[in-house]
Amino acid sequence: MTKEERKERITKKIEKVFELLNYLVLALLIIGQCTVGSNYFVGQFVYLSANVLAVTRCFVLKRPMADKVKDFCMLGITTGLILIKVLGGIHS
Repeated sequence: MTKEERKERITKKIEKVFELLNYLVLALLIIGQCTVGSNYFVGQFVYLSANVLAVTRCFVLKRPMADKVKDFCMLGITTGLILIKVLGGIHS
């Protein structure tokens, strides 16, 4: 096996891992949805984890710009909600 073939094989394995990570993203989104009502911060940090993974996947898998924009927006919303709650708690 040549060096180029080995590199290609490793690249394909990495891509496969990131493709399969979407199942983890889905599981985290379900857990976040189930958790956010009873424990807001745990739920939001689960969402945050899912969003970070989704954004990372977009770049590793070279997803279309629309997917990147969507995932960045979801990450921004989650980050904003956490900040609003934290800052709202400080001022209360």
